[in-house]
Formats: sequence, C-alpha cells, structure tokens
Amino acid sequence: MKTLLWITIFLFTLTHPVPAPAQITDPSINLADTASFASELETLRQRYHIPSLSVGIVQGKKLVWHKGLGYADIEHKLVPNEHTIYHLASVTKTFGAIILMQLVESGKVSLDDPVTKYGINLGARWGGDDRIKIKHLLTHTAMGHSLNGFKPGYSFIYNGDQYGQLKQVIEQASGQSFGQLLTQQILLPLQLTHTAPNVADSTDFALMGYDRAAFERLVAKPYEWQKNQLVPITYPTYFGPSAGLMSCVADLATYSNAIDEKRFLSPATWEKVFTPTVSPKGKTLPYGLGWFVHAYKGIKIRWHTGVWTGNSSLLVKIPGKDLTLIVLANSQDLNRPFYAKFDPFRTNPKLQKDLRASAFAKAFLNHFVGKL
Repeated sequence: MKTLLWITIFLFTLTHPVPAPAQITDPSINLADTASFASELETLRQRYHIPSLSVGIVQGKKLVWHKGLGYADIEHKLVPNEHTIYHLASVTKTFGAIILMQLVESGKVSLDDPVTKYGINLGARWGGDDRIKIKHLLTHTAMGHSLNGFKPGYSFIYNGDQYGQLKQVIEQASGQSFGQLLTQQILLPLQLTHTAPNVADSTDFALMGYDRAAFERLVAKPYEWQKNQLVPITYPTYFGPSAGLMSCVADLATYSNAIDEKRFLSPATWEKVFTPTVSPKGKTLPYGLGWFVHAYKGIKIRWHTGVWTGNSSLLVKIPGKDLTLIVLANSQDLNRPFYAKFDPFRTNPKLQKDLRASAFAKAFLNHFVGKL
C-alpha cells in the first residue's frame, strides 16, 4: 500500500508541477504581501545561484502560503512544491534536542553529566575534560577560547561535530538508536509522510517503512555553484542528532505546529529550550537548547539554519506573531552569510548570531513582521 501511495504522489507531482498557494485565511497575511515576497525570493534565489527553493508560511496552525521556485531537477525542469523533499542539515538539531530532553525529563540523562561519563573525548586541548557537560554540547559552549582559558560555558562557538556527540549520550542512556527514538517519538506520531532519516542510511531510513526508490524520486537533486555554473553533486550519508534528517515544507509545518502545542516535552522544558544560555559571567548567549533564540525590538525570534553539501535550510518562528517561515534549498547557499566563505561547516561567529544576516529571513521579517 505504501509503495502504491508513493507512486501516486510521484505521478501527481509530475503532472501538477506548479502548486497553487493555499487560501489566505488571516488578514495579516494577504496575497499582495506574498506576491511581492515571492518576487523578492526569486531575485535572491538567482543572486545566490540556488537551483530550487520550497517556501512556506505557517499561521493559525495552517500552511497559509507555499511556493516552489526554480527547479528541483534542472535537467528535467521539475518545479518544487510543498512536498518536495530536501536534506535539513542542521535543522535536524531541533529534533535531536527534543529526543535528548525527553531523556532528561525521564531522569536517564542530566544536563550536568560530564561528557566523559559517556566515553566522549573531544580531542585537541579539550580531550576528556570532566568540566565539559552535556549542556555544553547542546548549547555549543564546550570550547571556550584563549581569553577565558578555554573553559566550557563562557562563550558560544557553534560546532556541529560536537553536537553530534549527543548521539552517544542518547543511545547509551536509552538503549535504543537515535533513529529508533526519533521515528517512534516524533516522526510516526506526527504522521510525517515525506520525512525520514537520511535515505543513504539504509538501517535508519528503513525505520519509517517507506519504499526507498519512490522516496528518492521526490528528493530535490543536490547542486553546487562551481566555475559559474550549477554542477550536480552527491548528498552526504551521515545521520544523527546534528544533521541528516530529510523532510519537506508541508511536514515541517506540522512539526512547527506540534512545537506550538508543546507536544513531546513539558511546558517547563519547552521554556528551557527557548531560553538563551547565560555564561558564568552573566553574558546572554544566542543559543538555547537546540535553537537560536534572540529578540529584536521586543519581538522574540527562534530559528535554526542548516547547511551541508548540496543543501541548506531555514526554520524561523515568531511566536508573538503566530508566524513560522520554512525555506528549503538544494544547494549550500541559502544561508551563506552565516558560514565561513570557504568552509560551509564553520560558522561566521558574528553573523551567525543575527538572523537578519540572511537576506531570505530579512525579507520575511520586512514583509510580515516589520522592519527589524
């Protein structure tokens, strides 16, 4: 039955390549705004040489607007839609944080556990330092720098590899794989029909029970801008708490709604997730537990970026406006300003802290939130 379902979805995608936007139901989101917003996104897509974008806006627990721009497959000129599947890269971290915090709630893990309890050695000058706690991996505060004696907790330095070490914590504490917990606790309960662990990870992908070939046909092909042209490349194979989940705009809208409904964690834990980390010296840092958290002119903003080989993503939540933005791309360049020019896996520490560094996010804020 699932194979037949996927074939039906695929055929529908081929014969209906341009999705019509959903009916606008809230007066704060109108067709004039979305038309000009889409036009600006298309200009940015071309400027950053992004093959395709799938974009959605969620309000009132509905995907009130969505749009596909460019081509998910350049050769076959397939226009993306809200069900086109992309790698989420580091947006996966928001899912990983839920799984870890569920173990904290159940008493199986403490955020104050030293990482050495789980056999984690960060190498280099940090090695097996007992001062480094689970919370430091979760908040990207494990490393420190020369001005604070490389002590954990004092400074925010984004590190996806160290965040990925939480997989070891999760699996040792639970006795299950991260993929098992993710599918059992989040993906299957939400009935996310276009979401799964990395299709290249056959063991974890199989946990969703999908037909692999049919799923792959819905995935936007990865590209990279090389020598003034878009070149097809290969997606990475990793899957864990830091990256590797695959999804689409429609499913992320459902996920966003579940967060707003405070599913999976207690309200008190969700409050901790979205509370900025504070250093021992009282400095407020830009990251909570698996999310960037900040405020502009009194408006709270929660977000996460993602970038990896052949893909990038952006998930932005404005709780005070009941707004969520989802943008998925099949190249690395959606979030280019957040990352070092020649190394997409190393962040630019100044710009990473400010959502407005993203031209795509800034366009969204200007159109629907107010000029921040």
